[in-house]
Amino acid sequence: GGGTLLEWEGQQIGEVFAYGMPLEQMDGAQYTLRRMPYVGLAIAAIVCIILGGSFGTALIPVRAVICIAWMLVVTFGASVMVYQLGYLEGLGIQALSPSSGQALFWISPSVAVAVLVGLGLDYDIFLMDSVMEHWQSGKDGKSAVVTSLDQAGTIISAAGIIMFLAFGALLASTTPVLNQIGFMLCVGVLLDCFVTTKVTIPTLMALVPDNANFWPLEQKTSMRERAFGGQTVFVQRPPPSFRRSLSWSH
Repeated sequence: GGGTLLEWEGQQIGEVFAYGMPLEQMDGAQYTLRRMPYVGLAIAAIVCIILGGSFGTALIPVRAVICIAWMLVVTFGASVMVYQLGYLEGLGIQALSPSSGQALFWISPSVAVAVLVGLGLDYDIFLMDSVMEHWQSGKDGKSAVVTSLDQAGTIISAAGIIMFLAFGALLASTTPVLNQIGFMLCVGVLLDCFVTTKVTIPTLMALVPDNANFWPLEQKTSMRERAFGGQTVFVQRPPPSFRRSLSWSH
């Protein structure tokens, strides 16, 4: 089965099969796109498990999934506008013009998803680890976010600019599929560094009370004893943040 049936006067006389690289590409594209929803669900589940287990909260993983999904939707929407609808074709830049078929190559979003999810989580964790650390030290949620942005915002922006320049090199290629991948990565990185971490995350956290943002954690510190020069002192020990969950020594 799978071929084209040949009939003559109502009788089946054979079956024709077509082979070749173009057909294999079409089959690969259909198979990949059919599996993308399952890939998205798997990514969301893995993110929730890892972040939930590391930070010990219920809402931070859900918020991370929402922010990543929003970033991907905007990125792919911008790609459709550029490479299918030709919104930037008037600029005369080949890398930002639709390809001959005026469609996105199927492999472009497949590659971009993996890279953008990794980068988005990286910046998200970097910011939220600092937020958790300040909140555990006694600050309220809003103050913790403001302090973390003041400390980590410049570093995240610098990292985003570096990645933007690195991915932007793909736009200098004469291969359309590399242009599309480079455009998606550049847009996604800029959105994540300058919109998600600077606006979306602080806004979402400000709209939710602290007891929900960090639930089921409680803002408290535990004490442990240490001996210094024959004297016993008590040292405050906050509950583990992301880094401490991996490296805290008891």
